[in-house]
Amino acid sequence: MRKPCLILALCALTLTGCAGKMDAQRGLSEEWRLRSLEENFLNFKENQRDQEEKARDQQRKLLDRVRTLEENLARVQEQLGQTPIKPLGGAASVPRSAALSPAAEALAEVAAQNGAPMPAAAAHVAPPKPVRQPSLYDQGMTIVRSEKDPAQGRKTLQDFLEKDPHSGLVPNAIYWIGESYYQEKNYAQAILTFKDVTRRFPKHNKAAAALLKIGMSYVMLGEKDNATLYFRALLKQFPKSEPAPAARKKLSELGG
Repeated sequence: MRKPCLILALCALTLTGCAGKMDAQRGLSEEWRLRSLEENFLNFKENQRDQEEKARDQQRKLLDRVRTLEENLARVQEQLGQTPIKPLGGAASVPRSAALSPAAEALAEVAAQNGAPMPAAAAHVAPPKPVRQPSLYDQGMTIVRSEKDPAQGRKTLQDFLEKDPHSGLVPNAIYWIGESYYQEKNYAQAILTFKDVTRRFPKHNKAAAALLKIGMSYVMLGEKDNATLYFRALLKQFPKSEPAPAARKKLSELGG
C-alpha cells in the first residue's frame, strides 16, 4: 500500500509543477503583450507629435518666405516709384501682370505685342504644382521606425541636422538618432544622445520620451540604480506625459 501511495504523491507533485510552469508562461506572455501594446501606443503618440512639429515648422518657413518676398517686392517698387503692396491681411495694389501666373503673363505679353486683347482664359491658367519630395527628416524617421537599417536612418537625420540646424524638428531628429543607437543595442551611445535632448531642450515634449529611453537603456545595461533615477526624474518633471505610465511600471518592476 505504501508504494502506490508514493507513486500517487509523485504524480500529484509533477502535475502541480507543470501547472505552475504553465501559469508562469502565461504570465510572461501577458506581460509581453502589455509591453508591446504600450510601446505601440507611445510610438503612435510620438508620430502625432512629430507631425504637429513638422506642420508648425513648415508654417514658420512659409511665413518667413512670404515676409522676404514682400520686403524684396517693396524695395523693387520703391526703386520704380510705384506704391508698395500691402502686406498679408490687406488688399494688394499690384500691376495686372503681377497677379497672373507665369503662363498667363506670357499669353498677355504675346497679345499685347500683336495688338490683341488678352484672352479671357489666360487669367485662369494655373502654374503646375511642384511634386513634393519627402524631406530628409521624413526619410530618416521612416527608416529608423522601420528598424530595418538604423545606421542609414541615423545618417539621413544627421544630414538633416547639418542642412537645417535651426529647424523646429531638431529635438525630434536627435531623439530618433538616439532610437537608432538603441535599436543597435549601443545603449551607451543611445544614453548620450537622449541626454543631448534633455540638456538642450528640457521643456520639449521629446524630453519626456528621452528620459524614458535613458532609463530603459540603463536597465538593458544592468544599471538599475541609474535607471530608477531617470524614471523618477521623468515622473517628477512630466507626471502627466505619455511616457509617464511606462516609467511607473518600470519603477514597480525594479522595486523603486
